Amino acid sequence: MKNKNTELDTQTTEPTVAQHIAPPAHDIAEAQAGIDELKDSYDNFLYVSKAFPNTNINSLLAKGKIYGLNPAPLKGARVLELGSSCGGNIIPQALYYPEATFTGIDLSPVQVQHGNELIQSMGLTNVTLLEKNIMDIDDDFGTFDYILVHGIWSWVPDVVKDKILSICNRNLSNRGIAYISYNTYPGWKRLEQLRDIMLYSEKHAPNDSLKDRTVYTKNVLKLIAETMKMDERSRVQSDYKINNINRVIESNDYYVGHEYLETFNDPVYVSQFVERAERLGCTYVGDESLQRSFITWLNDAVVENINALSQGNHVDKEQYYDYVYDTQFRMALLTKPRNADRIIRNETVTIDTLNKLNFYTAINEFNGAPPEWTNPVFISIKELMDLRKPFNVQDVVNYVKEHHPHIDIDMDTIYKRLFLLAIVGQIYVLGERYEQLPFIENETYIPERFIKYIETLTEGGGQQYMTVGNMYNQIDQTVDHGLLFVMRLLEKPTTKEAMIAIMDSNLKVEHTNSDGTTFIVPSEEYLEQKLLHIEGLGFFRK
Repeated sequence: MKNKNTELDTQTTEPTVAQHIAPPAHDIAEAQAGIDELKDSYDNFLYVSKAFPNTNINSLLAKGKIYGLNPAPLKGARVLELGSSCGGNIIPQALYYPEATFTGIDLSPVQVQHGNELIQSMGLTNVTLLEKNIMDIDDDFGTFDYILVHGIWSWVPDVVKDKILSICNRNLSNRGIAYISYNTYPGWKRLEQLRDIMLYSEKHAPNDSLKDRTVYTKNVLKLIAETMKMDERSRVQSDYKINNINRVIESNDYYVGHEYLETFNDPVYVSQFVERAERLGCTYVGDESLQRSFITWLNDAVVENINALSQGNHVDKEQYYDYVYDTQFRMALLTKPRNADRIIRNETVTIDTLNKLNFYTAINEFNGAPPEWTNPVFISIKELMDLRKPFNVQDVVNYVKEHHPHIDIDMDTIYKRLFLLAIVGQIYVLGERYEQLPFIENETYIPERFIKYIETLTEGGGQQYMTVGNMYNQIDQTVDHGLLFVMRLLEKPTTKEAMIAIMDSNLKVEHTNSDGTTFIVPSEEYLEQKLLHIEGLGFFRK
């Protein structure tokens, strides 16, 4: 970890001429047939548009800073998503960051239409969905501070892959960060067997619709798994395959169809992806999942061997990591070549950077520190995580002082612990603080845009097209009409007493016990539950 007093300013002077690198030539006519086929499949078999926390621009801002970059602030940021579907990944972000602008493009006119109808119903003005071919994006389309490409790159022809990478060079702002997820080897070689089985067997499917082919081929996989279990030798040898088949069978049909049965699904090794990206003018920063680029959290002997294999090359390090851990999915962060000298490759982070970051728990399994823990810093950080609110280094210091006043605070322990938890994914890192205000009588209220958002997704039927995403772009599956009822009571500052009176007259909430008996939830209890939920969603304002 670098000391902030010795850290040099590596910001380079902004050049006046942008670097333009054109993609290599491809057979456009041949590729167009595949593009048209993709368009039809997404029109005819709707893919529910989800929110993905890994693409949250607040998180990407933080990851960029950890890698040594100076990304654009969220206020005024321009965001582009390629393959946006109905907008489920950027509509929630547009809701929470009204001073940023979001543009999504997708081939499917059906999904774009659904998404724009949702946006109009919500009254959002900072997000736009366009029916557009990625191949048609040129320099005139403008530049963006954040470019998001999730679940697209591996599933398109090579000409489109290269065009995506070219966009992440030519249409990225000077401080910009591009995010591209992709299937990767060696891990996907295990799943490729399942795709091969499904593609082979679909010739017997009852008709040509992707939905019917998906249902049929999932049943084929189920029969194969049952057959493997019948023979002891096969069961032992194929145990990993049976587990993978079970995961496919339990997945949603629309996911399985587009993941396993589309014309294109081309995993690559991380080293191949980086080589291709840099050939198209991008600079590889690292993986959005920090543990795939920062390996010092691993066992010392493992780190020593990977370092010996990679001989100081950061791409080789990640490639050997994937060989060891059988990685099957990656989320690459790219930037402009002008920023290459800023990227920190030695797995350190400056103290100044950590002081400016915010943290939020990424685990929900249990509250409290394990009883065997004795380090007050570790315990304090875990208890702050359990509050499910953002916190920073100073919050940790204040918490330790309050709850463990007799110890000397070791700042190095705090920094190292937070950095480790961020690397292994137990806490999210945020570039800017998002305040989660609690309900305060006669002070807090819910802005109209949040109420319209939940109205559209519940009463308006929007959840058949997209998921509910919170301020960290995590999916919230517990939003219901009861929450909306309480939210409408909070359009203006009010009191609990006033809300309870309305609820007693107009709302009856009945719950069922595990033994089948039912009971009426008191309005006071139900209101407290919903106020905490609304606070967790970050809807309250003063």
